[in-house]
Order: sequence, then C-alpha cells, then structure tokens
Amino acid sequence: MRSIFQRNTRNAYRIENKADETTVYIYDEVSFWGVDASVFVKDFNKITSKLVNIRVNSPGGSVFDGTAIFNAVKQHPARVVAHVDGLAASIASVIVMAADEVVMAENAFMMIHEPWSMMAGGAEDFRKEAELLDKVRGTIAKTYMDKSGKSEEDVLALMEAETWFTAQEALDAGFIDSIAGVSEAKATMFDLSVFAKVPDKLKSGEDKDLTAREVERILRDAGCPIKQAKAIISEGLAGEKRDVSATPEPESIEPVATVVDEVIPVVNPKEFDKRMSSAALLARADRVLKKLI
Repeated sequence: MRSIFQRNTRNAYRIENKADETTVYIYDEVSFWGVDASVFVKDFNKITSKLVNIRVNSPGGSVFDGTAIFNAVKQHPARVVAHVDGLAASIASVIVMAADEVVMAENAFMMIHEPWSMMAGGAEDFRKEAELLDKVRGTIAKTYMDKSGKSEEDVLALMEAETWFTAQEALDAGFIDSIAGVSEAKATMFDLSVFAKVPDKLKSGEDKDLTAREVERILRDAGCPIKQAKAIISEGLAGEKRDVSATPEPESIEPVATVVDEVIPVVNPKEFDKRMSSAALLARADRVLKKLI
C-alpha cells in the first residue's frame, strides 16, 4: 500500500522552538504515511511556549488521526495560531479550526467535504460503516459550525458539495479570521486527483512542467538511488526527443549506464535544466522503474 496523495515533501513535519514561541509544520498528509497522530500528540504536549504557530499545507488524511491532533491543539494551554500556507483540505481543515486564530495566505486554499471510508465485507458490514460515517460527518460539521456560526444545514450542504475556498471565500464564510500575504508553500506537491472538484490551479499533471532536476529530486525523495534516478530522467529526455522528431540524439548524451539488461543513456548535467512535459517524462520513468524492480 502507498499514499493516495503521492506527495513530494521534505521536512514535512517538524517543530522549531524560538524563545517563547514555537512553530509546528504540518506539510504532509495526516496519517501513518505522513504526520502520525501518536507522534504529533506526544511532541505537541511537550511544548511549553506561550505562543504556538501551526503552519499547514496538507491534503488531509485519516479522520481519526486528525481528530486526535485537533483535540491536542484545542486542549493546549498556549495561544495557538493556525496558518494555512498552501492547502488545508479535508481533515486538515478541521485541525486548523482548533486554533485560537486562523490565518490563511492570500493564495492558499481550504476544502471541506463529507468523510470517506474504504472497507471490505458483507452488506451488514457496509450498513454499520455507513452509520459510522454519518456520525463522523456530524462531529466534523459541528466543528465547522462552531467556528463559522453557520447552521447545520448550510455546513452539511457545503460538505456534500466538496467546497473549495479561496482565502477571501473562507473569510466570508467565517472559517478563518484573517488573510495574510502570498505564501511560497505549494499545494501542487500533492496529487489531489482523488478529489472531484479540485481548482485548475491546483491540478498536477499534463499542464505542469518540471525541470529534470525537479523530477530527479522527486525520484530520490521516493527512495530511488541517484544513478537510477538520472538514468530514468535520461530515458525520458531521449523519449521526448524521439517523440518530436526522428533526428539523432545530441552528442552530449552517451550510453554509459546499464540497468538490468538495457543500456540507458545518462544526460549531461547541463541538460538537467531543460524543461519538458512532466506527464510524458513521468510515464517513461514509471516504465523504466518497473525494469529496475
């Protein structure tokens, strides 16, 4: 199993202490795959600062992990300010509601929706699961109602519609307290295709170009050795050239690395700054990776 969000993050969860102020970063999904509740709660309860800033860029994750984090934040004696730097979606949007103040970057997004579940079983099992989902939906809705002052009917309608808010829309709806300047945090580090109504500017894929260096970093963060990452990239670059024309490969590309039983050219480092279609490159990367495994 692997994360459905296919995130690309480094130092996704960390805590920085400065005098009487602490900053906690939740720049990942909320779950075993990212920010684990058992680790977060233990770390958070050790904070003794009078002011805690929680900076969030998260697509959400586990409802129950998120609920545990929400409660830890809500019960902490410090003044807590939540900052939505890039994205607070799903259960991440619930977590920020636990803060005493919620500040959202001008270019950030917030999303609320109904809880989901994945399971296997018989008809009775699914009926019980549906009942549990109804209860979870109710508790989540109550959190949004408490923050915004909206009615249950209005909140449930927003959740059912999978509503994405800009900073101004979230402010108008009462889910945040103020808007900050533009943030450099990128919500596009996550694959959000699991959601139905993702805003165009947050969609990853064919409309987004990556440099070869960026793709190499993604592969290395995923655990791919540097030599194999470069080999995969070079195969993608070579394929890009073959797709455009039948001209020979540039002289700067020479077959110097062998992976399994196939010779794959390694690109000259100067070529790493070239931009390309990430969809085509990553498709080839996936094909080559299968040969490496």
